[in-house]
Amino acid sequence: MFPGMILLAAALAGFQKQPPPPVNPHASERVLLQDGSMVRGVITDVLPGSRGGVEMLVRREWAEKNLKPWFGRWDRALAAGSKAAARQRLERLRGWRKDRAAAVKVAADDRILGWIDREVKRLEDPSSNATPSVLMPVTLAKADVRSFNCQSPANVRLMLLGWSSRIPDVETMKVDGLKDAVEARGFAPDGENVPPIAGMLPLVPEPEIRWLARRAATELAVDDDLRFVRYQDMIRPDAPAGAGAAAGDILGTMDLSSALSSLAKLLDLDPGQGREDPLVKVFRKIGDRGRVGAVVTRLEVPPDLSRANVETTLWVRAAAERWIPFVVKSSSVRPEDIAAGEGDDIAADPQVQKAFSLAESLGLGQVTPEIKARALRMGTATRKALGASRGEMARALNDLMLPVLEPPRDDRPAAPGILPPAPTVRPAEPAARPQ
Repeated sequence: MFPGMILLAAALAGFQKQPPPPVNPHASERVLLQDGSMVRGVITDVLPGSRGGVEMLVRREWAEKNLKPWFGRWDRALAAGSKAAARQRLERLRGWRKDRAAAVKVAADDRILGWIDREVKRLEDPSSNATPSVLMPVTLAKADVRSFNCQSPANVRLMLLGWSSRIPDVETMKVDGLKDAVEARGFAPDGENVPPIAGMLPLVPEPEIRWLARRAATELAVDDDLRFVRYQDMIRPDAPAGAGAAAGDILGTMDLSSALSSLAKLLDLDPGQGREDPLVKVFRKIGDRGRVGAVVTRLEVPPDLSRANVETTLWVRAAAERWIPFVVKSSSVRPEDIAAGEGDDIAADPQVQKAFSLAESLGLGQVTPEIKARALRMGTATRKALGASRGEMARALNDLMLPVLEPPRDDRPAAPGILPPAPTVRPAEPAARPQ
């Protein structure tokens, strides 16, 4: 798989016995091979344990020009699985279309169905598959690798932008030059979003669960009713405005839930006893509509208000009534980490004021200035934790999703032209490694 950013310590230990290559002035990441060859591209994973090795993406044209012996080996390996992968993808696309069309009111207006129809037509035409992919996923065995050099997330983002913008010789461009070239094509060199690059990758056979995760991520990019926030036993739709904009509402929901929970305890009630997990009902409704994924953001605040814990999970329907967590991103922030005055905007939110008043009206005690200040810092801590957790999830979804938001292949400008910034799953921090 291509999680990208975390290099496993066991694999690192094996490689770092060799001297690292010189400081890299370029945006590209590099792998120095035992035969002296230098592979330039983006490292997507370092394989652990005895398998070892490095997985990375390289640009086909660059590899053919600079690494001919290796390119031939990589190209043959990809070609061997391409026909089987195309058959597998066709079967899966047809099944997806059937599921989705049954629940969509106007099929002609659905972006996913339109993309599926174009993709099925393309895959059914052998001549359309003759065009090689722009990028090649390659695996370099541990025995072939002498050392490797990684880059910052910002430079990895520049590489991905350079590839998607069809900038020549991205691999050997220095960072400042690549920033200028990216900016000339309409992208902010120091921005956050990158266009998805799934359309630049070849088809390869993949397990059913990974395909379902891709399908789920793609549905989440188009459908706005597959995201939820959970606090204790309360589940509500997630506001599409993003982590920061809904912070006051989320804090209000949390305080309201806490107040009601305290009231239930006073009445000697146990709202969780014998009840079905509310997520089961949510997932059942999603499955009835032919969808296979949902993102649930779970908020957890201990009674002592010591920290805000946020966990964002991509749930995938692996079978009719079986949902599994495929990607989990979590973050935790303490109120002590919040600077003075940082939560003033939350203090003025009507939802928060309502929650404080409700707690007092229910007889749960007076909200003293100290408690109020602590709660407001917790609200700001929650906002920060939400931003971090959701940002990581947005990058993971962007890596998984299929290129339904990209223009049809025949409508794309010829390289090297100006590519319009394609929409991403949701604005986030710099994109992580591609899938």
